[in-house]
This record gives sequence, C-alpha cells and structure tokens, in this order.
Amino acid sequence: MSLALTATLAMLVQQAFATFTRGVVPVLAPPIGAELGIDPSHAGSYTALAAAAAMVGTVGVGGFLRRYGGFRVSQVSLAIAGLGVALGAPAGVIAIAVGGFLVGLGSTVSTPASSHVLARVVPRRQQPLYFSIKQTGVPLGVAMTGALAPAFAAVAGWRGSLGLCALLCIVLAILLEPWRARCDTDRDPAAALGLSAVGETIRSAWSPGVGTITAMAICYVGLQFVHTTFIVVFLVEAQGRSLAAAGGLFSIATLVAIPGRILWGWLGGRFVAPRRLLAGIGFGTAAAFGAMAMLPASASDLIVLGALVLNSATVMAFHGLMLAEVARLSPPGRAGSVTGGVLFFAQIGQIVLPPLFGLVALATGYRIAWAVFALPAVVMGAWLWREPRS
Repeated sequence: MSLALTATLAMLVQQAFATFTRGVVPVLAPPIGAELGIDPSHAGSYTALAAAAAMVGTVGVGGFLRRYGGFRVSQVSLAIAGLGVALGAPAGVIAIAVGGFLVGLGSTVSTPASSHVLARVVPRRQQPLYFSIKQTGVPLGVAMTGALAPAFAAVAGWRGSLGLCALLCIVLAILLEPWRARCDTDRDPAAALGLSAVGETIRSAWSPGVGTITAMAICYVGLQFVHTTFIVVFLVEAQGRSLAAAGGLFSIATLVAIPGRILWGWLGGRFVAPRRLLAGIGFGTAAAFGAMAMLPASASDLIVLGALVLNSATVMAFHGLMLAEVARLSPPGRAGSVTGGVLFFAQIGQIVLPPLFGLVALATGYRIAWAVFALPAVVMGAWLWREPRS
C-alpha cells in the first residue's frame, strides 16, 4: 500500500503538470497576440492542433509503455510537453504551432502512462478511488495554469513565462527518477513499437466490455468539452452577465470536480459497481444540461451556480471511474495500452460535439441546444445501466 500511495501521488502531480502545459499558451494569448500581431482567438486553433497530436500520442504509446515502463514514459511526456511550451518563447507563430503539437502529444500520453503504473501497483478493489484521486490532477492543473502563467508573465513577460512553465515540467521529470526503478519493474525490452502495436491499441478499445466504455468516453468527453467551451459564452450571450461574472461562476463551480471525482471513486471502490455509477453520471449530465436549458435570464447567481455545480459533479468528474474500469477490463500489463486506445477515440468526441453544439445553438438558440445535447447522455446512461456488469 505504501508503493500504491507513492505512485498515486506521483502520478497525480505529473497529471497536474501535464494538464498545466495545455493551457499556458491559450491563457497568455492576449499578450502573445498583441506582440506577434495575431488575433487571440487563434488560441482555438492551438487547442485543436494539440487535440490532433493527442490522438497520435494515445494510439502510439502502448508499445513504449510495455518496453520502457509507465514512469519513464511519464518523465518523457513531461519533457516533451515542456519543450513544446518553451519552443514559442524565443520565436514566433510557427514555433508556437509546432510547440502546440508537442504539448498535445506529451500532455495526453501522461494519462495512459499513469494508468499503466497504477493498474499494477494498486489493489484492484482500491483502483476506482486511487484512479479518481490521481485524476484530480486535471482540475488542479487547470487551476495552476490560471494562477502561474499570468503571474510569471507579470514578472518576466510572456516569453519568460513560457520558459519558466517549461522549466517546472523538466524539473518534475527529473524529480520522478528515484521512484522509477520500483514502479517500472514490468519492462519488456522486446515489446513491439511499430504499426502492429498501433493496430493492437486501436483494436483493444473495442474488445468485449471495453467497447462500451469507449463509446461512453466519446460521448462524455465530447459533452465535457461542450460544457467547458460554451458555459461562459452562454452566460454572457444568453444570460446577459459580464465576462468577469461568468468566468467567476464557472471557476468556482469547476472546483467541485475535485471532491466529486474522489467521491465517485470512493463509492465505486466500496459500495456501487463503477459501471452503474457511470450510468448515473450520464443521467446526472442530462439533468445538468436540462437545468441549463431551463435557466431564465433573470436567474440569480446562486441558481446559476447550482446548475454549474451539477455539471461539474457529473460530466467533469467521471474520469477516474472510467480509467479504473478500463484497467479492470484490460489484460495483465496492458492497462496503459488499452487506455491509450480508449482515449484515442475519446478525442473524436472532443473534436466533433462542441462544433455541433455551436451549430445547433446558432440555428435554434442556446436553450434548445442544451436540451438536445442532454439526449446523448440519457442514451449512454441507459446503455451502461442495462449492460451486464461482468
């Protein structure tokens, strides 16, 4: 259990820093755009490029995990993401774009790497809780981005901020080294790294039992990014709130995802089958989207915050349960590879659902869009509930 706790905390920290790297350039988009002569809205293109790179990383990481181990891959992924952040500091737009690809590649690989480690060292009964604790690194990383990147920029400018953020990642990668020998004892020097490993990773995402979780990941991850992309826009455009007020409500509600993930993991490890909880999260997401659809323009901040908290407690808090369930269904030593396959397809939801929501909102208004996008969550929840838990 000492090794399990140590590995979980180490993977939580590396997950936080990996997530941190994804938001540094978007947060610094205004000063970067002012100096380089580009519109800050191009931060969306940076995010899309990082998502495309994430698909490459998740589908190709399986062989590397088996050959080098999850801790080593975590260290390398932090170094790659840090390099991607630093690449834009001395150069211009093209270097920032190339850096965005590296950031997407490195930051996303951290998730299957941590699953590979925890699936081996954490007892199976505790995996829902420990995986959920590890995944609190994601909202923690988002909070770190909002706090550190602007603070560094105030002291050293945006270029200096990029360099300092990158340096933090490199330092952490080095600090993980003492635990590598204890946690990477399953290395297989003969593990394949070529196209055969990629094909095996893709097929593993649709193996019996795992296929349902993959479909769920496409749906839930897509709805998660609908939530994070459009909440502030909705509160400003449809609710008439100021940008500062909308951003404040969103930030406060997002913090709920941290205890929410731990709560679902604790329940899934002791009292309720994780798949049933994941089904309930689908129903809760549908209720949250329905609440957004019914919010009147005159709703108080407290009512709006309640609706946002329901979103954060559901569609922002399922990840640890999902990863633990994937690890449970994976062949021994293959949790990281199978996780990479699931996350590869999950990126499809991230790429497809937010633009579709935008089109529906443009054609019919935000209220109808929220109601329409509650339907996939209901369908997915019902599918998970009816499927045999074995």
